[in-house]
Amino acid sequence: MTRESTIHLTYWREYYDDEDMDWFPIHHTIFRNVPLSQLNRLNSKQLKERVKAFCDKNYKESASNFTGHSGVDIIVGTEYYKTYEDEFGESAYNDKSFYTDYGQKYNTRQFFKKDYNPKFTLTQGKHYDN
Repeated sequence: MTRESTIHLTYWREYYDDEDMDWFPIHHTIFRNVPLSQLNRLNSKQLKERVKAFCDKNYKESASNFTGHSGVDIIVGTEYYKTYEDEFGESAYNDKSFYTDYGQKYNTRQFFKKDYNPKFTLTQGKHYDN
């Protein structure tokens, strides 16, 4: 398995940062390392709408800066597992921390259902214990 051969389904919620005057999403991985053969199934508008509706209804929110916007995305493996070294090259040599937090290493975020290849996950990025 390679990064290029995986897709990942995430639920995100948008928040506003008063200090930076900017919006940012927080992602929650639902399915990790899904084989590309399942792309049409995961990319179904009907599935995404059902997942979004379920997550919106059942999300346990404690932040006051939630904007009311949320969604469901498919993230390709090269983006999902991108590290600082991948993004910045030699200036971030050997920095295996993930460039974007999609919940890659955590099985404890809300709505996580399945990692289709947990052994592969352990080979990606910096490892954190769950």
